[in-house]
Amino acid sequence: MTSEPTNSNEATQVATKWLTALSSASDVETFASQFIPTGWLRDLMCFSWDFKSVAGRDQIVRFLSVSSESGGKSRFEHAQLHNFELDKSILPAKFPVPGHPQLLGVSAAFTFAITSPPATGRGFVQLFPDGEGGQWKAFTVLTNIQDLDGHEEPQEGIEGYFGGTTWEEEHARKMAEIESDPTVLIVGAGQSGLMCAARFCRMGIRALVVEKTARVGDVWRNRYPGLSLHLKAHPMSVLYQPWPKTYPQFLPRDKIADFLEAYAVGQEINVWLSSAVLPTPTYDELSGRWNVEVDRAGNRVRLNPKHIVFATGMGAPKVPSWPGMNTFKGKMYHSDQHKGAAPFKGKRVVVVGAASIDVSEDFVVKGASEVTMVQRSATCVFSYGTMEKSPPPGDKLPIVEDMDLVNNSMSPALLIQLTTRALPSFKENDRELLDGLRKAGFKLTWQLTPDGEERLASGTILDMGNAKLISEGKIKIKQGVEVARVEPEGLVFADGSKLSADVIVLATGYKPIMPSITSIMGDEIQNLIGNEIWGLDEGGELRHCFRPTGAPGFWVAPGGFVQARFLSKHLAIQIKAEELGLKKRS
Repeated sequence: MTSEPTNSNEATQVATKWLTALSSASDVETFASQFIPTGWLRDLMCFSWDFKSVAGRDQIVRFLSVSSESGGKSRFEHAQLHNFELDKSILPAKFPVPGHPQLLGVSAAFTFAITSPPATGRGFVQLFPDGEGGQWKAFTVLTNIQDLDGHEEPQEGIEGYFGGTTWEEEHARKMAEIESDPTVLIVGAGQSGLMCAARFCRMGIRALVVEKTARVGDVWRNRYPGLSLHLKAHPMSVLYQPWPKTYPQFLPRDKIADFLEAYAVGQEINVWLSSAVLPTPTYDELSGRWNVEVDRAGNRVRLNPKHIVFATGMGAPKVPSWPGMNTFKGKMYHSDQHKGAAPFKGKRVVVVGAASIDVSEDFVVKGASEVTMVQRSATCVFSYGTMEKSPPPGDKLPIVEDMDLVNNSMSPALLIQLTTRALPSFKENDRELLDGLRKAGFKLTWQLTPDGEERLASGTILDMGNAKLISEGKIKIKQGVEVARVEPEGLVFADGSKLSADVIVLATGYKPIMPSITSIMGDEIQNLIGNEIWGLDEGGELRHCFRPTGAPGFWVAPGGFVQARFLSKHLAIQIKAEELGLKKRS
């Protein structure tokens, strides 16, 4: 086995040698031989107009050997990646090999060109010493499309408005053009809808946003007062317009809401407020346009966009149906409608569901006489302090675009695998926290999700210090028993036990996204898409998110700040490629 790199010069030499070998690969087998036998390739629209992750040399060969969408040549021959160079903005670096901390691997960013479609790309590789003749091979490789040649995303703003044209006049003209003939209609003005609109505008795609609330930011402003992001501000940066450095590290609800409202103004996004798409838009195959009717603040407006992007976030609240719910004398509501615990001082509170510990904490802090959390299944818990010790490798990079490249270099499926392997060390670091939870009757699991499904962190608690309220008995635990019925004074469980309550909060999660889509788009679209949005497909990629859905001119853009900031570029390139005739309509 080759010796470990001991400095940045050696890391650069290792990366350069590997990249030279990759660039000289003239066939699929040689290309795949640059990976370790169990290596991963994550391709974002370089070898196909989709997102694809493949594991193992044989699967990489199979993926690249398939005929391209244009037919004839294989994906490898059609794309013809070339002009590989190290990307100097992210210097080659050493990192501990997962599972073998005594070994050091090498990571490096690189750039390349794509022949068809004519484009540039940016990639990232993690190299391991593989023991085959002292060579270095790739554990993971990202090939990521960056820009279509001749249609690059501008990196700077225009010089100004001179010669008789004012900004107000130019802005009014641009808004009128968007409203008269939007290329894209975006449903939802949360962080994802706004960042998609900003990206589209920057890339010359006319985008109109419709938002059902009265103000941009209300999707945050209308949530409970104590809500804050559980990740630091920099990794959660907003596209083109980072948070001010004076903002708190953990951003509170109202700061986010007000910033997004200013963001829509600053990025010159055309948003129709108090507006909604009416059921049911129809797609005209001949014109390639949607027939859409929008209720714009009480007035009906017809639009004919080429594309519709659903950016409405998670599905509707999931409210259980228990016998006797209408007999309860107290206050019962879903956690999505929690507006703060202050009105319930001195009340007995039962929170059904363990993942919304922030809501339970709110009742404790605001003086509820008793707070009980009903934990129906085991929960995976780890602390923020432990997570901070092993952050994603790109989180410390100062430039957001570099951070996104590194943090998206792995398949989501592989990321789950590696995180699962790291959980034992998390468990050891959080021993005191976890012992306290067990003693309080809280049931723990070491799966990322209660049912083992490959969904990122669903049903998982990232403890920000409030879990100690369980250990201290300030939040009591009712564990492992399902609710059988509701009575006027509280809940009755399947084992016959009862909990008296003045307030019942249903922290029972959210429905899938698809019902929210069909409520507007009709059931027909489900025949084209299927009933699964989000989650991971068989290749380990997010299902139907920012990528072709199977319905022409219809896209789904869910998720938080990180997903929208990075993947909005890929969605914009797909739409731009269709407009340019480089890609068949998806």
